[in-house]
Amino acid sequence: MATKKGKRSTSSKKSSPKATSAKKTAAENLEAKVTTADPEVTEEVVEVVEIEEPIAEKSARKKLTIMDKLAALNPAALIAELLGTFVLTAIFIQLIGNGNYGPIIIALVLAAIVIAFIGISGAHFNPAITLAQWICRKINGVKAVAYIVAQVLGAILAFFVLTGINNAGYDFETAVRQAAEAAGASEEMYESAGGYEAWVDTYYGGTEGLAEYLGVSDTAPELFQYEQLVKNKEWVALLAEVLGSIIVGLGAGYAYNKRKDNKVAAGLAMGLSLIAGLFIAGNTAILNPAIATTMGVFVWGEVTAFLWPILVYVLGSILGATLGFFVYNMLAKNEEANAKAIED
Repeated sequence: MATKKGKRSTSSKKSSPKATSAKKTAAENLEAKVTTADPEVTEEVVEVVEIEEPIAEKSARKKLTIMDKLAALNPAALIAELLGTFVLTAIFIQLIGNGNYGPIIIALVLAAIVIAFIGISGAHFNPAITLAQWICRKINGVKAVAYIVAQVLGAILAFFVLTGINNAGYDFETAVRQAAEAAGASEEMYESAGGYEAWVDTYYGGTEGLAEYLGVSDTAPELFQYEQLVKNKEWVALLAEVLGSIIVGLGAGYAYNKRKDNKVAAGLAMGLSLIAGLFIAGNTAILNPAIATTMGVFVWGEVTAFLWPILVYVLGSILGATLGFFVYNMLAKNEEANAKAIED
């Protein structure tokens, strides 16, 4: 006991180099005693780690409730999905009927809105892509449902806005005159009869008679609508929709894996995959269930005519997008594994 008191008294004094060396030696001896000579201390430390670690893991793995997931939703992301789908649907309705450059413009617009909104919402703009991400466990179910609701609302809103603009801007008399001139009428013919109105009254009994002759309706023409699926050939359209959606899913897999690196690359991937899917799938392809709701493909009243469009334009696009998305993610993981193995 006296020796220990002596050591304590010397430790309170200013340390010399020799004293410092002695302290280090004593500390090392003490550490050795704790780790080797005193197993009870070691066991106590191990026990603390073994008790605390599972508690931390349990806390980290705590499942979120539906209310937690709803509270975590970003309103800006939902607005971005609605606006992006609105723009995509509007341009799709206006240009998909143009086989020359329509799909190209649609793809460029998709690329632009993906670049603009990918940092806000992830830029899905397609229920098939959203469900593919949910199936592959990239997003939770609450977020998936919220996104799909926003996307469908955006598509329907685009349809009603374009319909309103189309109806408001339609002028029956102008449409009849344009149709007459397209059929061969000229200013000389009008002048020889005493003017356009006199010409119409003289030869057709008025604008309505000329309109009936030319087949011009007194109401605005409908927006572009897809033709009904060919009876007994619906399976061809289903396979085409699945194939086109697989290509879109592959593009989405790249876009959402690489978006943090390069937004432009992500946008181009989505745009190019869409145009490839539309060209490969053919004239019946839509590749987006939200847009399909605006294209007149669902027929109410007849079971067969209603179920086939559901299979083609909803389930077909979801199946294809999920397959494409899953395949790309699998290949990306394999690429990362190979890169890591090379580094090691």
